[in-house]
Amino acid sequence: MLLENRDEVDDRDPDDLPARPAQVLWPPSGPPIRAEVPPVVRQELTHARAGLRSGSPTSAVLHVRRLLEAVCADHGVTGRTLFHALRELRDGGLIDGWLLAWAEELRELGNEAAHVGAHPLARPEAEEAVELAEAFVDYLYRFSRTYQSFRRRRGSSKTRNNRNVLRDTPVMRILRKSQVDFRAHPYPHDPARVKSRTAVADELGIPPERLLKAVILYLGEHAVVAIAPSAGVIDERALAHAFGATDARVARLADVLRIGETIAADILSPLALPYLPSVLEESATAAASVYVSSGRHGLELELDPADLVRLTRARTAPIVR
Repeated sequence: MLLENRDEVDDRDPDDLPARPAQVLWPPSGPPIRAEVPPVVRQELTHARAGLRSGSPTSAVLHVRRLLEAVCADHGVTGRTLFHALRELRDGGLIDGWLLAWAEELRELGNEAAHVGAHPLARPEAEEAVELAEAFVDYLYRFSRTYQSFRRRRGSSKTRNNRNVLRDTPVMRILRKSQVDFRAHPYPHDPARVKSRTAVADELGIPPERLLKAVILYLGEHAVVAIAPSAGVIDERALAHAFGATDARVARLADVLRIGETIAADILSPLALPYLPSVLEESATAAASVYVSSGRHGLELELDPADLVRLTRARTAPIVR
């Protein structure tokens, strides 16, 4: 190590001098950790870097794993295994699938390092692990917030310039082409914290019975759409009966994501699935108006339930328990 003492030079023999602080000039300790990083995460990243400087790759990797645990705890994800906690971060929109893959590799490397007799870690492997951990922290605590600030400035700039901030979605174009009266209701949306449908109803100040959701189910190999109030639970047996089938099952997440990608939508709207047979919870037809997704987070569409039935060609039946 190369140290620099900033105190006044003392002529005494170095062996007779008391210990005093010195600045480490080499090896470098890495870029400064930003102030936005919480202390519990900062501490683990500091220890991981120190492990590298001291020539202990195992220590560095173990602290990288602890850093992942600290990040989960900082976001309120506790009481579960790290494996499940990382997926909860992904499901909550805080990280995407690519970052989850990074974190999974780091978690597994940390598990290997924790076992006695495991294959010794090479320094380059530990250096890469610390570098990936630093990037993971930067994404969550630096770039995500920078992006949110950027979006807020962009939004205010568009408003000042009188631009059309509310861009039409494919669902809105369908309604306009069909000459259906509707009202668009935007609400604040944070991509890092996706709201549930009931939370969206609260945001809009409407009863959850008027905010509808689209649920994909399968009757054997055939997909259908159940349109129901956001707080309702689909009765699979009743839904199957509405189509004259014996049983139904809720679609797997992979199937739902595939359908979403096909129609280029962030969130499924019953109005964007005209090629799938639909059934509407019959109690929803009594409302003066209902709200459905526009196909994009942050925007709901209000229309007459009769128009919803007509455009989706939905049958009505009691499908919520």
